[in-house]
Amino acid sequence: AFGVPFAVAGITLFSFVLLFVFGACAYFTLRYTLKPLKELSDSAAAISPRSLNTRLHAKDVPNEIAPLVNSFNAVLERLEQGYRVQQEFLSTAAHELKTPLALIRAQIDLSEPSPARTDLLQDVEHMSRQVHQLLHLAEASEEHNYKLDSVDLGGVAQEAMGYLQRMARAADVELFFERNTATQRWLADRGALFTLIKNLLENAIQHAPTGSAVSLMIDSTTLSVRDWGHGVKSEQLTTIFSRFWRGPHRRDQGAGLGLAICREIAVSHGWTLSAELAQPGLRVVLRRTEGIQPNE
Repeated sequence: AFGVPFAVAGITLFSFVLLFVFGACAYFTLRYTLKPLKELSDSAAAISPRSLNTRLHAKDVPNEIAPLVNSFNAVLERLEQGYRVQQEFLSTAAHELKTPLALIRAQIDLSEPSPARTDLLQDVEHMSRQVHQLLHLAEASEEHNYKLDSVDLGGVAQEAMGYLQRMARAADVELFFERNTATQRWLADRGALFTLIKNLLENAIQHAPTGSAVSLMIDSTTLSVRDWGHGVKSEQLTTIFSRFWRGPHRRDQGAGLGLAICREIAVSHGWTLSAELAQPGLRVVLRRTEGIQPNE
């Protein structure tokens, strides 16, 4: 009667201590053992079409998992090869089509003026624009084509607006430029940044009503382009950056690749490109990551 309660209390206390020690040892042991798998999972989750050259490292992983890692790397190798072949085909096809289209246009120009001749010239112009944008899209999708440097955003924006002044006058649309600070320098490829701004302005001009305006505003971290047109439906705000998407109120029959090219350039630079309803019209906003500063 005297010893049994103490024995029960001792056994219970010993069981709790043993459970605590064993649980702590099991937790830290499993965490240490599964740490390589967690790193593999994070590396696999970070792989995207722009980083298909990334491979998982089989170092420090359990021997039972190493064959799975090697098989996954082999799959990535085949995917990368297929993606490169597709991009090279797109670029080569666009290059090869430019010369025949130029020859066709020259032959049509030499023919007698007629309504059929005008229609043919419009068709050739439309095809040439599509080929040109396909080539731009293929180039914008490859990050190794970019040469990053400290670029004056305001200077590139003014250059793009000057380039499109004739187009704006033909559409009876006025271009406005506003900057919040004197100088904005971004780390970017200058040619790609010019193409991005030009496409945004051109898209806004095409959707702006006659007699209206298109505004471009920049500050240290954002660039926005707004028109006062019909805009789009709220559910279309994310689809306007898809390839071959065309707005219903566009003046010409564009290829639907301008905003897709803008998105490829933005993603390659680590920027974000989004659209929002402006009531009326549409505003497209390009944002730069705060942590990335240009080299002055």
